[in-house]
Amino acid sequence: MQELDRGGLRIALGQMSIVMGNKQENIQTMVRMIVAASEQRCDLIVLPECSLTGWLAEAARCEAEPIPGPFTEYLSALAMRYRLAIVVGMEEQEGETIYNTALFIDRHGHIVAKHRKINELDIGLQLYSRGNSLQVVDFEGRKVALDICADSWTPHLTESLSLMGAQIIFSPCAWACEPGQEQQNIAWIGQQYQARTEGKPLWIVATNSVGMVTEGVWQGRILQGESLIVGPGGKELLHGPVNTPALLHYTFS
Repeated sequence: MQELDRGGLRIALGQMSIVMGNKQENIQTMVRMIVAASEQRCDLIVLPECSLTGWLAEAARCEAEPIPGPFTEYLSALAMRYRLAIVVGMEEQEGETIYNTALFIDRHGHIVAKHRKINELDIGLQLYSRGNSLQVVDFEGRKVALDICADSWTPHLTESLSLMGAQIIFSPCAWACEPGQEQQNIAWIGQQYQARTEGKPLWIVATNSVGMVTEGVWQGRILQGESLIVGPGGKELLHGPVNTPALLHYTFS
């Protein structure tokens, strides 16, 4: 397998607690994660899917933001202040349309990539519109890409990104399950990532959130954490704790 052979890249996975519908509290949690990652000399932090209000929260209809907008300008300022690149999942509004979006902001505060979730579950389509494009960008000597959660479970999406040259996919996530079903759920998810990285020089960095789903069709489920990094050959390189917020680290050599 091809290895990443450049200088070390220290990645933080911000497995944060999400309070559904509470945008301000979630932003405060993100800021704490960003500051902590900077203090621990990380180069980049990956935050979960729909970090503003939580996946499928109705608050997205009024709390989603344009890109660029106040939230992204705030993140850009943090990125410049702490010299830390930021990948975040957020609810994006464009006109009357809401997207489930991932954003890549570099250390200089520039938005260098944006991805709108393509493989949105049917229950998500009541709120979010699908994206229709893929992108690979350079980040400090590496080819990187964004996707979101179930995008990584879709063979043709990850295969396309790999063929486009992506070495690392940063993937904000919001997978959830019924309480007590965490082990079965993460086993299935892990199998999807292993299948996507088998036989190719590809790493997937998937950051999940933690917390109770308090509204919508998934009400009563829990966001279980257990963020993952899976690399070439389907090798699991990092596995976060279950049902517990954590700032996780991994260094690409």
